[in-house]
Amino acid sequence: MHLTGTELFAPDLLTIGTAYLFLLYGHAGACIFAVGQGFFIDLYSGGMHGLFTFLYLIVFCGIWTGSRFFNLQSPKGQIVIVSLAMLSKKVFLFIMLTAFSQGTFFSMSFWWACIGSLLSTGLIAPVLIYLLDHLRAVVFKVTYETSKDQL
Repeated sequence: MHLTGTELFAPDLLTIGTAYLFLLYGHAGACIFAVGQGFFIDLYSGGMHGLFTFLYLIVFCGIWTGSRFFNLQSPKGQIVIVSLAMLSKKVFLFIMLTAFSQGTFFSMSFWWACIGSLLSTGLIAPVLIYLLDHLRAVVFKVTYETSKDQL
């Protein structure tokens, strides 16, 4: 695998989405989203059954544990929590693939891609969470104005 830019800095939007749903709806909504998303990825992928369900459950557990020690509502906390959740996902991916796939070889480019994905996901998380909050506020404002006009 040769890294040509797009593979190196590919943020995991599902991890950021899980963190946003944890912030918005709490642990129940985020857990349901994480398990459901992992299930659908497992359903449409040709890999080990249950791998992505387990990994996104690990992401949820990382966000839940990180939110106990850091503030998910601050940008610093979002960077730290999302980065730690991504780190736990990558570590458990390595453990699961090493344990259950015989002859798996991890090249140096794989590790560079993991580090790049971890950093890009952590750094872009506050921006995307801000944009999703702003979009949510705009949708609520437009909905309120249209319902007020109908009365």
